[in-house]
Amino acid sequence: MTPRPCTDGTLRHLSVDLDDAAGGDGGSEGYTLCSSPERPVWAQDQWAIHGRYEMHLVDTYTDIAELPPCAECTRAAELLDDPGTAPRLHLRPPRPTTAASYDGDGIRAVLRTDVFTGASPGRAAAVYLLSFTAVPDRPGFGELVGLMDLVWDMNDTVRMGQVSDWAAVVEFAAAADVPERDRQLVALAARLAGGQPADPGADAVLAGEPATAQRVTEAIAIATGRRDPRQLNWDLG
Repeated sequence: MTPRPCTDGTLRHLSVDLDDAAGGDGGSEGYTLCSSPERPVWAQDQWAIHGRYEMHLVDTYTDIAELPPCAECTRAAELLDDPGTAPRLHLRPPRPTTAASYDGDGIRAVLRTDVFTGASPGRAAAVYLLSFTAVPDRPGFGELVGLMDLVWDMNDTVRMGQVSDWAAVVEFAAAADVPERDRQLVALAARLAGGQPADPGADAVLAGEPATAQRVTEAIAIATGRRDPRQLNWDLG
């Protein structure tokens, strides 16, 4: 991530217990002294500085560990000597591992990010079909979408989502309050995600729905490498 200033307007050594120790959580949890809940400290701050320096985006290199703590860090550290008056440390919540708290549009967004950052053709085709169903909008679906953060261009972090168990998605759709067409699309998506050919009878359920038929044609083209999903219209309208 891009380092941000702490409360005194400078980039300082802010953290306690945020090192990426062997067997640790990669810095996904930790306590901070002078950061606010709106600006948690991330263990990748030093890594981001190093990356920008190595890419010649900045001329100077900063070692956060060698910087003195800011005034607020110092004040908090002194107060910690007396537990009765110590300020409450901000516990940064761990990164979410699933999209359980996301709404349908949020789920579609993280799945689409995965597609645009290099998903396999089959997975991209499956997500393309899934995105045009009401299944992502149904309560509980987000638990089937795993989340991960990827360091991307200019050291920015993007969050992507992936479905690891498409059979579970098919089962979810079968029990969800969605149109039968959506269940058929999810079943086809699962086949494409697994590298299987489309069901020869899939077109039968799409009779009279030219827009849906077009989506299926495009998804099959994605799965076979004949279409770039980034060049297609992902709008639901």
